[in-house]
Amino acid sequence: MASAIEIKKKNRRNVFQIIYDERKISKSEIAKRLELSMPTIAQNLSGLFDKNLIYVDGTFDSTGGRKAQAIAFNAGARYSIGIDITKNHISGVLINLYGEIIYSVRLKFRFQSKDSYYTELKNLVEHVIKKSEVDEKSVLGVGISIPAIVEKDNKTVSYIPIIEELATIYDDLRGYISLPYGIFNDSNCGGYAELWHQKQVKNMFYLSLSNSVGGAVLLANEVYNGERRHSGEIGHTTLEVNGRPCYCGKRGCVDAYCNAQNLSNLTDGDLKKFFELVDAGDEQCKAAWEEYLYYLAVVVNNLNNILDCDIILGGYVGGYMEKYMDKLRRLVVERSTFKTDASFIRTCYFTHEAAAVGAALYFVDEFINEI
Repeated sequence: MASAIEIKKKNRRNVFQIIYDERKISKSEIAKRLELSMPTIAQNLSGLFDKNLIYVDGTFDSTGGRKAQAIAFNAGARYSIGIDITKNHISGVLINLYGEIIYSVRLKFRFQSKDSYYTELKNLVEHVIKKSEVDEKSVLGVGISIPAIVEKDNKTVSYIPIIEELATIYDDLRGYISLPYGIFNDSNCGGYAELWHQKQVKNMFYLSLSNSVGGAVLLANEVYNGERRHSGEIGHTTLEVNGRPCYCGKRGCVDAYCNAQNLSNLTDGDLKKFFELVDAGDEQCKAAWEEYLYYLAVVVNNLNNILDCDIILGGYVGGYMEKYMDKLRRLVVERSTFKTDASFIRTCYFTHEAAAVGAALYFVDEFINEI
């Protein structure tokens, strides 16, 4: 039997959650849905008002009698910052408690394990706060997305072949970032950001198609990291035995065939230009894209056979996939052993900065769970 304290905590959580989910709701509707007394509702609302998490936003139309106040969630009560570090760029975002981007910026800045780089990161955090016009005291923390396998403590890097100097990034940033911070795997961040904004999906695989290929397994609304933290590493499954060399030192990995540079290298690193040329009928780019789609269809089909869930196409290439989905789905249907229309393949919600948003969401999620 639940104790009085446990019941109070549950009621507080439920009252908060219904306001958060509905964004705006009346006191009587909360009581009706949760089957709680009006005094209990009033007591819980008082605590949320004190924390500036809710406010009165006008009234609802009345069908007769007194108009009910509209209790609204204050998404700007707290904020979180996300940073995405790649070999040649840094991205920064500030999000509110709904995970909505308030401000974002992307800089071309090659990673170096030097004071000048960490100072640039420090300046970026300060720039994001200033441009967003928020009080630093309202910022919960800074989540940092990196292309590495990160341990459960969100501090320790256990595998990082792309930018080896990032192995000590958590300790290296001491003295540069004054806010609480943690480091996270980039694909898991991207996947969590997608899951957060696609509430109707509980299970999915996020396929990150950037300058390296990664993935995230999301089950029951949570990232599944695996026993040794490398769940979802689809980029290093074998696509062609003894095929193209991969940066990991093996041959034939998915990454060697499906990373975005296979496309952007044809247009001096400009992926947008590549797709413009595909649409314009450029023969070289069209051929490269046909080959890319062929291998991508194999990867997606394999994932579907193993996981049988929605597959979200993200990363750099994922942001351009919308107009090519019919072709990809046809290729997957042709390969599939099982009857399917391939509608389980979906394009990403975030065409840019998914990893940065997902890193920031760590602190938002932590804050909400403590309410």
